[in-house]
Parts: sequence; C-alpha cells; structure tokens
Amino acid sequence: MDKEFLQFWGNLLLNAAQNQKRLDEVTEWMQQGYTGFDELTSLFQKTYGLEKSKEESPDYLKGFAGAQENFTKSFKEYLAVMGVVPHAEHLALVKKYEELKAKVESQEETIRHLRMLLSQASQEEYQDLAGHVEGLVKKQGEHFQKLMDSFAQAFTKENT
Repeated sequence: MDKEFLQFWGNLLLNAAQNQKRLDEVTEWMQQGYTGFDELTSLFQKTYGLEKSKEESPDYLKGFAGAQENFTKSFKEYLAVMGVVPHAEHLALVKKYEELKAKVESQEETIRHLRMLLSQASQEEYQDLAGHVEGLVKKQGEHFQKLMDSFAQAFTKENT
C-alpha cells in the first residue's frame, strides 16, 4: 500500500471517529468518481499532491486518474486486510455459486437417469443370459434324451 493511502485513511478514520456519517460520505464520494464532497476531494488532493495543479490541466487529470487508481487499489487491499469483500465481488461469487448449484443439480439428475438406464440394461442382460442358459439346458436335455433313446434302442436290438 502506498504511504499516501495510509495517511489519507489514517486522517479519515480519525475524523470518522468524531463523525460516523463521514464513512457514508466516503462511500458516496467514491461512487461519484471522487467528486461531490469538497472537503474529501480537498483532503485527497492534498494527500496525493494534486492541490498545486490546476484542475483543467492535462497533468492534473493524468495525476488525478493515477491517484484514483492507486487509491482504489489500496482501498481493496485495505478491505482484504480487514477481511471485507467488496459488494460487487460478493455478488459475483453469489452468482457463480447459484450457477454451479444449478449445474450440480442438473448433473445429479443426469447421473440418476444414467444409473436407472444402467440398472435396466443390466436386468435385460441377466434376462437374456438366463434365456440363453435355459435354452442351452433344454438343448442338452434333448441331446441327453436322444442319447438315452439310442442306448435304449441298442439294448433292445441286442436282446431281440
């Protein structure tokens, strides 16, 4: 974090202890593009060394944009240190969670359907296998009966 950010934040927090509404103003000030609250803008310009430049000059605009970028980056780092997640990031994660939840539900439904199909296919395979075994046993029985009939005829011819 840059030292100007820490200095700005330190001054801001000291002032915020005296007046809680200052935090609401900072939030609104940031949402309005770091404008709208003269006292905050003045403190920001002073802290980042921008008060010496004319607001219309290209150097001022470039410096202000850089300071704003540094401030925003440092603000996010500060929030991370405090364990706070920015609202936009929170909403993005909630959206991603909901999408993944829907995807998981869809995949679980697909898995249930595939398991049902697999179960039915297995039952059909067992029924087919049982039919083949039954047919094989029947054929073996018929062959055995023919063999017995052949032996019976052979013994009958020998006796006569």
